[in-house]
Amino acid sequence: MFHSICGRSKFLAFTLCLLVPMLAAFGCGKEEKPPEVIRSIRWIKVAETTTKQVRMISGTTKPVDQTALSFAVGGTVEKVEVKLGDQVKKGQVLAELDQQPFVLGVRDAEAGLSKAQANVVERRANYERYVALYESNNASKAELDEARASFDSAKSQVKAATAQLGLARRDLRKTQLKAPYNGIISVKEIEPYVEVPAGKAIFGLDGEESGFEVSAAVPEILVLRLNVGDEADVVFPGLSNRRVPGVLTEVGSRSRAATTFPVTVKLQEEFPELRSGMSVEVAFQYIPESETGEPIVTGLAVSLAAILVGEEKTSFVFVYDEKSSTVKKIPIKVLNLRENDIIVEPGTLKAGDIIATAGVQFLTDQQKVNLMKEEK
Repeated sequence: MFHSICGRSKFLAFTLCLLVPMLAAFGCGKEEKPPEVIRSIRWIKVAETTTKQVRMISGTTKPVDQTALSFAVGGTVEKVEVKLGDQVKKGQVLAELDQQPFVLGVRDAEAGLSKAQANVVERRANYERYVALYESNNASKAELDEARASFDSAKSQVKAATAQLGLARRDLRKTQLKAPYNGIISVKEIEPYVEVPAGKAIFGLDGEESGFEVSAAVPEILVLRLNVGDEADVVFPGLSNRRVPGVLTEVGSRSRAATTFPVTVKLQEEFPELRSGMSVEVAFQYIPESETGEPIVTGLAVSLAAILVGEEKTSFVFVYDEKSSTVKKIPIKVLNLRENDIIVEPGTLKAGDIIATAGVQFLTDQQKVNLMKEEK
């Protein structure tokens, strides 16, 4: 029994002598760091591009010559000579009022003029008589002055009666409403035997020889970049997106609804399907400006996937440094969006720079990376 216990003790002691150095060796060894993982990135070289921007604005077509016609005098409609859609010539009678009241007005004015002219003859004779009496000392200076004043008043009455007759004759002529130019009747709001007041629009006339233009309303951020003479294409969505060149002819200086400004674009081409009132899209082009007001003609095209958005609307890209094989996070100034690219103002970024185009949200400044091989 005693020998058995002694044998076990010697075995345990021997085992401990072997394990302790081994455990000590493991415990005293240094912890090894895992190998650094270098990320491979997709990339592109930054290229120069034009900064020209295009803004599509809705508009409506209309003839260059378009007017609302009305009678200059009121009265009862006697004749309507045209229908909606009729083509008319300059000077053609469109409608006519009952002329009888105006004929009577002319006759009354003629009678008034005749009476005034007769009064002048009488007052002239009276004045001449007082001149002779005054020269023979048979009339006083006051009587002569009174006769002269009466004569002058009579002449003034003739002038007034003449003007009244002219107005009466003009009103008689205005009972006929005539076309001011060749065109098409686009609006007709008149029927025979209806009383119409002076100045009420009863016809719309579209000029057929003056061409077409587009009326649109542009926001204030765009109107500041537009000038008369600028080119602007007009797109017709209802005609398979037909595109027609146009030129800006008017730029409003006063805003209308929702801080928009009226502009007019003259179409440079016409076609048979073109009609007044068509809905169109106007492609306004402009070049952005720097903070100093200088136009930025050339920019840099950067893939949308390469942009990292920061706080307060800041934007960044990661530029690859070939010497250190690292990427550097740099800020950029975005000018505009064009399809899947961002147009960037040159400065911190330049043409030829290599930038990361995927997974930028997982990159950090000064991180080591490898460039993936270009796909052919």
